[in-house]
Amino acid sequence: MPALAAHTACVGRRRDERRPWGNGMPNLIDIAQRLAERPMVALLHEERCLPERDLGSTCTRCAEACPVDAIAVGLERDTEASPAAAYGSVAKNGPAGPRIDDDACVRCGRCVTACPTAALLAIAPLDDDALLEASVRAGAAAAKRAAGFAAEEAEGQGDSIGTRDAEAQVEAPQAAVAPACAGFACERALRAGRIDAERTVALPCMAWVDEALIVHMACSGAQRIALLTAPCASCEYAEAVVDLPKTVRSAQRILDTWQFDAAASIVETVDDVAASEDEDAAGEVSRRGLFSQARSALVEAAADAASAQMDALTGRNTADAPEPEPDRRRWQLLDDLHAAGLPAGDAVVPRALAPRVDIDPERCSGCALCAGFCPTQALRKAGKAPGGRTLLEFDAALCRDCGTCTDTCRYGAISCEETLTVSELFALEPRAIVIPKRRVLPNRR
Repeated sequence: MPALAAHTACVGRRRDERRPWGNGMPNLIDIAQRLAERPMVALLHEERCLPERDLGSTCTRCAEACPVDAIAVGLERDTEASPAAAYGSVAKNGPAGPRIDDDACVRCGRCVTACPTAALLAIAPLDDDALLEASVRAGAAAAKRAAGFAAEEAEGQGDSIGTRDAEAQVEAPQAAVAPACAGFACERALRAGRIDAERTVALPCMAWVDEALIVHMACSGAQRIALLTAPCASCEYAEAVVDLPKTVRSAQRILDTWQFDAAASIVETVDDVAASEDEDAAGEVSRRGLFSQARSALVEAAADAASAQMDALTGRNTADAPEPEPDRRRWQLLDDLHAAGLPAGDAVVPRALAPRVDIDPERCSGCALCAGFCPTQALRKAGKAPGGRTLLEFDAALCRDCGTCTDTCRYGAISCEETLTVSELFALEPRAIVIPKRRVLPNRR
């Protein structure tokens, strides 16, 4: 069974607690109840996890981002100071990968969005597909609502204009049309105000939001995207959204580069997505929908767990489970931008999309470790070049700007700069980089 399908990022039970049925046959109800009490949040893609790939890696971004210190990275399993029993390891058996204390985890999703290589893959009901679909529905609902207002305004203007020419009848209402407004809100915000359920994506925490969801909502018709953060100031987990303003600024840069007629902003009131008296408000309706998705996911997970346990008891081999798709949000983001058309002038793309990676041949030793350790294969070996030199390829679409290549290089030969152009980002062929033959340089970085 693949490591990705076998290990969950938010299962922190001790081994004796993971089987409520003891040594007997599995009980589907017991499994579902346990999952409902402490639902899983993400799976670990071990090949992308930097500490899992390299014991010398110092990456602890998931742990640093956690608002409740529920994540530990690199704890030795056999030391008394940090017993492994207190954590559910998402690595195979080694001490390198992250461990998440399941009892302390608050399911804010910050570890998922903070991971620089997308090694933590969200699962239902907050998986990438579900959140992207919710963003589409909210954006489309906002566009439909704005179009309805425009039609009503046009009809009213037409009645008042009377005999004015037809061109004026069309132009007048267009000037008064309000933008299509949609947004994201946490459950506390839903309880605090009357929010339009159709135009709002309900989340356990705003930390789940990233640039891809914002841009996807804009591509679905939303012209004004509000991220409601009113409850965050008094939330005990406010640290989870400390980087949310940076995310919004990054998303806005992408929208501006592609010249979208859309603006994303953090707001503290529900004015933009408030429900009118004759519209359904969010709150219990949205939460019931979320829990309904969760129950469905839990039943499926429980059935899979029961089937796997019975296969193990009977000696049958369990078929490999399908793996969640890494970078699902990123590919959707690139698809959205490509469908919107390339901006004029071959503009430089924001670094949130990808940097330009260059290698200085004068400082390069030719070891190609940068390509060997790249977790997404954005930088990879492609064979030999004339003269015995090594040929590398850089595929900007795969780059997560995680910094692994620059951290790996002992001679400081690699640079990552915000100079990548749109045409390079969407190039059909990766860029070739030729580095020298393997050699020993006198000075290291």
